[in-house]
Order: sequence, then C-alpha cells, then structure tokens
Amino acid sequence: MKHLLTISTIIAALFLTGCCNKNENTPRAKHVIFLGFDAMSSIGIQRATTPTFNYLIENGAVSLDTRCVRETSSSQNWMSMVTGAPIEMHGVTGNDWERDNYSIEPAARNSIGLFPTMFDVIREQKPDAKMYAYIEWSGETRMYDMTVFDKALYSNKEKGYSADELLQQAFADYLADEPELLFVSIDITDHQGHETGHESQEYFDCISHMDKQVGEFVKKLEERDMLKDAVIIITADHGGIHYGHGGDSMEELQIPVIMYGKGVTKGKFMAHANMIYDNAATVAGLLGVELPRECRGRFMQEAFEPKTDLCYVPVPLIHPFKGVVDKGEKVTITVDTEGAEIYYTLDGTAPTKESIRYTGPFELKESCTIQAIAYKNGNYSLVASNFLYTAVPEGEASIEYKLYKNYNEKKLPDFTKFGKADAVGYLHAFTLNGLPVAETEDHYAVIFSSTLQIDEAGRYKFELASDDGSRLIIDGKEIINNDGSHSRTTKYGVADLTSGSHIIKVEYFEDHGGQSLELRYAPEGKTPRPIFPSELKR
Repeated sequence: MKHLLTISTIIAALFLTGCCNKNENTPRAKHVIFLGFDAMSSIGIQRATTPTFNYLIENGAVSLDTRCVRETSSSQNWMSMVTGAPIEMHGVTGNDWERDNYSIEPAARNSIGLFPTMFDVIREQKPDAKMYAYIEWSGETRMYDMTVFDKALYSNKEKGYSADELLQQAFADYLADEPELLFVSIDITDHQGHETGHESQEYFDCISHMDKQVGEFVKKLEERDMLKDAVIIITADHGGIHYGHGGDSMEELQIPVIMYGKGVTKGKFMAHANMIYDNAATVAGLLGVELPRECRGRFMQEAFEPKTDLCYVPVPLIHPFKGVVDKGEKVTITVDTEGAEIYYTLDGTAPTKESIRYTGPFELKESCTIQAIAYKNGNYSLVASNFLYTAVPEGEASIEYKLYKNYNEKKLPDFTKFGKADAVGYLHAFTLNGLPVAETEDHYAVIFSSTLQIDEAGRYKFELASDDGSRLIIDGKEIINNDGSHSRTTKYGVADLTSGSHIIKVEYFEDHGGQSLELRYAPEGKTPRPIFPSELKR
C-alpha cells in the first residue's frame, strides 16, 4: 500500500528546508527591540507631542509612508508585519479569522500549521537566541506559535494586562536579560482612537504617553551603553480616521517606521514607500536569518544609506480640530518641533512660504478652508494640513435632522415608514457632531435635510464618506449611494445644478464599531470642501 503525504506535511517540510542561504546572511546587529503600537498612524505621531520619537528620528531614520495591507484592520496587518508576507500568502484575512475557520490556505506552515512568523524563523535558525514577547491584545496570539518564546506575557481570558504594565515589564526584562529579540505589541492607542476619535486630543495624549514610556527606556539603554549592538524599531499595524479604521484613506493606510541604533543613518528620511511586511524582512536581516521564499518583504536598506537633504518636519496641527468654530473662538496652529515656521491659507489653496505667516491665534471672520504647512532648515512638512473649519453664521442652524434609535439593520432604512423620531433638531453641518447620541453609540439612523443655495450654475462634484452606510439625494435624485455596513468608505457623484435653491438630503445609519459622516462638494475642477453654513437655508 502506498503512503501519501498530506499537503500540510509537505508544506511544513518545505518551510524547514526552504529558507534561502540562511548561513550566508551576516547579522547587522545582535539585538532588535521591536515596539508596535496599534492604530498609531503616521499623521498621529506628527500631531502628537513626541519628544522621544523626535529624538529617535533626528538621530536615526524614519518612514512616514509605510503602508499596511487592506483592509486596514488589526489581524491581517499584525500577521503581515511579523511574517514578511501579504494576506494571499499567510492567509489571515481579518479579525474573524481563526485557526479552524479560514478561507485561504497558508502558503507555508510552521510546526503547528500556521504561516511561519519571524519568531519561528529565528527559533529555527538561531536556536540559542532569546526571544521575549509582550502582547496587550489577546486576539493577536491566536496567529502565532507562542511556545517559541523564552518569555511571553500577554492578555488572555484569565488575565488582562494594561499597556503600562506590559511596557514596564518588557523594559525591565530587557534591561535584566538583554534578549536577542524583544517584541512588544500595545493596543491602548487603538482603543483611544475608537473611544474619542483619531483626531482627538485624548488620542494625541495617548501617543504622547507611549512616547514618554519609551523615552525612559531609551535613557536607561543609553546610560548602560546597551545600544551599541542593537536596533530599535517603532511602528504600527494601521492608522485610523474619526472613530474607526478599515477603509482606504491615507490616514488609515500610512504607518510610521522609526529606526534607531547600530548602523542606522543619523537623520535619514526614507523617501521611498515601504510595506508593512518589510518590517519582518528588516528584523530578519538585522539578526542574520532568512525568511521563507513565500515571503514578499524587503529589507529597509534606505535606513542605512547615506543621508540626503531631506529631513523630518512634522505636519502642523490646527486647533480646534472640528468642523464648526464657535463665535469668538480663536484658531491656533502648532507644530511639534522647535524652530519651524508655519504658513497658512484661508482659501483652500496650497500654502507656501509666500502665504500668511502664522504669528499667533486668530479669529475667523467667515467660513473658509484652512491649510497649513511648516518649514524648517529648508525642508517642509510632507503633508500640508487640510482641516476644514466653518464659522458659525448669525441666526439659526439650517440642517434639520431626525434621529431614530435602536435601528438594527445592515442597510439604510426607508425613512418614510418610520414613525415619530426619537430626536429632532438642527445642525450647522452635515456631520454626526452635535447629534444627541454618545460618541460610541451604535444602532441608529438619521436623515438630514436642508436647502442648498447655488450661486453659479454648472456641474458640481460631491464626496460622501461614511462609516457605516449613507446616501446623498438632491432634488429627489440619488447622487451618491454609499449604503451597507462597512468601515469608512468614500463614494463620489456629480450633479448638474442651476443657480438657485436645491433640496438636499443625506441619509445615514450606524451599525456598530466606528462611526463617521462627511460631505464635501465643489464646482467641477476645484477641490471639494464641506458645505458652509452660509450656503444653506431652512
């Protein structure tokens, strides 16, 4: 009788023998300290006050355009980060993935049938290397073989650990034992983004707190001369926008990678885009091991190349960070670096050094679009702030809303079949801000109605972004259909509008998780912006 090998057995065997030239790869460092912060976006670290991260960037290397895999959720991105492989190879498709419930077979397998991580590779090729792991999100460990670690502390059903507890224990253990790999995964930044929004001061403060914790650790490492043969890598699994993530906005896709330590070029700004799975390839290259051939990650060589004239200048932060500025409230613009000059515009055009120079807080006299940019030592912030503020006009708000709670469907309702609304009122903007619902409340539907005043006839383009479903209707005609239960998604439409009044309605429902709504418009050929209150009437 012939004996047949199962596919799983064959793939596992190939993993053990298919790592290329593993003995020919010369290590660049003896130790790697890998710190991952969930939902800490590239734009987030620039907006927050982060003296430690700034120090590491100025004396190391940074990428602000490392991109995560789609969709921008945690499971598939942590897995891509630590395997060096895209979803199509490792098979973890989302947060609903389980070891016994999946659709994509892993292209390679470790000893327990999962796609091999960099931890598996290090253990197989460097059996004497010490590896420590500290993981806050309990769901992350289902994707890894945790038995390969010499020491592991992670949240589970029996016990949860706070971010501070994990960081303090991880740093203390590293200082005591100096393992070859320290892996830390912190989730509190993601929780803060969901709770108060990725544009909230609380979210920025959370990043600042993580920065402080890392700073105390780095100080001790330098005092003990423990970085002469080590590299620190700081990154994230994805970004975020408003109260969620999972969409395709650059705020969600772009994550930072900060590198500091042995061989890293001081002050190196990485101009080329990377992918999240390049992290594992970089760790492997630093420690002198080879990832399986099924991996697609590349070593981030740019961090070790000669410095160019480019340098890091954070994006300015405009306060207040909201759509409507109250009467008498002043606007301030700050940037998290000393010696930078800020320039801004109020007409939506891109700012330059010829624009208005910011010298202090100012009051808006009319609705406008503010854009700001920071200059320092001949360099400027990569992303000019494009935050939109609409001054509150005299008189009453013009957008009527009708809110219906306890709506549990996965699509927009037929609002004509609803009875009395749970709440009725008026707002100045097509937004969820100001609705009588909690910021994290789920399962409700709302319809907004107003009259849009068009001064000049022509073709107008509209953008409707929402999490979950939404729809734009003008003069009874559907312009944009963005229905369904989904993460933040933007849909587009056009309408030929005559001068005069047009009835405009926006329908929206919130299923669960993140929530957001944003409507922009502009004459064709111009940059879309929110509809100003002065352009609406009851």
